[in-house]
Order: sequence, then structure tokens, then C-alpha cells
Amino acid sequence: MSLQRTIDASLNRLAEGLRVMEDLARYVVNDSELSRDCKSLRHEARRLPDRWPAGWVEAHRDVVGDVGTAIEAKDESIRSGTWDVAVAAAHRAAEAMRTVEECCKVVDRTVGRVVESMRYRLYEIDARLRRALASRRVRQWSMCVLVTEDRCRHDWRDVAEAVVHAGCDCLQLREKNLPDLELIARTRILIELARPAGCSVIVNDRIDIALAADADGVHLGQGDLPVAEARRIAGGQLIIGASTHGMSEARAAIDAGADVLGVGPMFTSSTRPDLAPAGAARLADHIATWPETPHLAIGGIDRTNLPSLIDAGCRGVAVCDVVCGSADPAAEVAGMLDLLNQSQTA
Repeated sequence: MSLQRTIDASLNRLAEGLRVMEDLARYVVNDSELSRDCKSLRHEARRLPDRWPAGWVEAHRDVVGDVGTAIEAKDESIRSGTWDVAVAAAHRAAEAMRTVEECCKVVDRTVGRVVESMRYRLYEIDARLRRALASRRVRQWSMCVLVTEDRCRHDWRDVAEAVVHAGCDCLQLREKNLPDLELIARTRILIELARPAGCSVIVNDRIDIALAADADGVHLGQGDLPVAEARRIAGGQLIIGASTHGMSEARAAIDAGADVLGVGPMFTSSTRPDLAPAGAARLADHIATWPETPHLAIGGIDRTNLPSLIDAGCRGVAVCDVVCGSADPAAEVAGMLDLLNQSQTA
């Protein structure tokens, strides 16, 4: 019976999709409970044929005669990152469940009702996995170092490695004039250096590069791609940071879907000499208005003026020249992190 063949193929697709979700929960988000729930549902799916006579489904398997093995959608072999892998796996599992459920309405309504219940559990697991993937990315960083080669006293790779070892929890690749292939290559180098230490990697301006390299996020200036468009393109796959120079810009960025806001410039900055310093008072107002939204104070920050920002409630800073141009980048990062950590334990 062709329905049995359909059920057999769909059960295999279901188990495959659940296995991918299970592995993402286990190895990517490190959530043992979520991984266990995926595994439990997968094993339950594998046991469904036990409700029928032995071989009742498998006897109709015909891989050689399957006319669909050579059919491939144009985007079937393309995944732009972990988020896409998770979404595709969940869709694969849910669609397979629906097929089994519909076929069982003909051959075994009791099993059909069981599969319907399993499908709703899958939807809940899918939502939990997506939330876990999103939350592992979005967090309040303490120290974001903007890596720009022409501002580095040492080789940019050595600077990046040094600051990661010193405790920097975010690297932003900020290169305005590199060819795309070089940007992708550098992003991947930073990811290889940073991710084992739990340090995020953000690409300045270029959402396409961030997606292609599987970076953690993209940071957008006021003249770049609008935050709402970036969110439409990336969905929940990327952290989206936005530069803001006033309360109205901050509100607009949050409303458009930004996850992290750059607040500045705090002081006179060599990277943005055209902007007037906002100072600690502006930061204090920002934090009071959006206390739960991650922020990075930026612009001319060093160890001498950081205490005034800490007094205003600062939890994270973004820096460039003071670290990249230093003879000892690691010492600069460690010194500022000490100040930030002392304020949080006081």
C-alpha cells in the first residue's frame, strides 16, 4: 500500500529532523533538558512502527524506486548559519509528522491521534530551541574591541588573540575598505580565535558578510542598512547592534528590533571626530530609560575616564585606539575590565 511507504519515509525524515535538533540543543546551546526532550520525542517516533505488525511499514520501503531522490529545491543545500539549520530541521520534522498523521487517519486513527499530540510537543520544543539559540547570542558584553588593522600597533591577529585571552567578550571587525573575500576570511579568523573562549564576533556594517561567515552579529551605523531591514533579512540569526547619538535614535533602534545599542560618543573620539561628546549624563539617561537593553558606551574611553561612566551605570564599553594602538593591548583590556568588575561586585 502506498500509504505505508509514505509513512515509512516520513518517519525516517521525522527522526532525522529531531536528531539535528537534539544535537543543536546538546552541542550548540548546551541545554541538557532540551536535548533530552528532543531525544525522547525522537525515540517515541522510532517506536511508532512497533504498534503495527512486524515489517508492516518497512516491507513497503523502496529507495531505488523513489522518484523524489533526484528532486532538490534550489535552496535545499544552502544554510547560512546555525539558525537556518535549526529552522530547517524543525520544519522537516513537523512536515513529516503531519504526513504521518494524515496517512494514519486512513490506516490507524489511534496512531494518528498519538502523532498529533507529538506534533504539538514538537512545536513547543522548536520554540524553546529558537529561544535558546537567540539568547546564547544576545547578552550584555563588558568589553567590545573594534579590530581595525591600520589602528593596530601589532599584527591585527595578535591583537585579537591577546585581548580575547585578557577577557574581552566581543570583537567587532571594523574594516571599511577591504574586498569582500578578505572580510569573510578575517571574520572567520576572528571566530576561530574568539568562539572557544566564549567571545562573540560582530561585523561592522556588513550584514551579508556576517551571515556568510556565521558571525554572531552585525553592527549598523545611522547611515547603514536600517535596523528593521536587517532584522527582516537576518531574522533571529544575528545579534543586531546599532549606533545611537541621542534618545530618539535609541528609541527608534529598539522599536526596529536592535538587540544592542552603542551609546556615544562619550568623549572626543578619533574614530568619529565629527560628533560632539555626549558624556556620562547621556549614558545615565539611556540606562535609566532602557535598563534591560544591552548597551556599549563608546567614544574616547580609557582607564582614566571609565570611572565616570561606571558611576553612570555603565555595564559595557566599546574601544578601539586605546587597545589596538597600545604596546600591550591585553593590559589595557584587563585594566578596564578590572574597573568594570569592581563596580559590579561593590
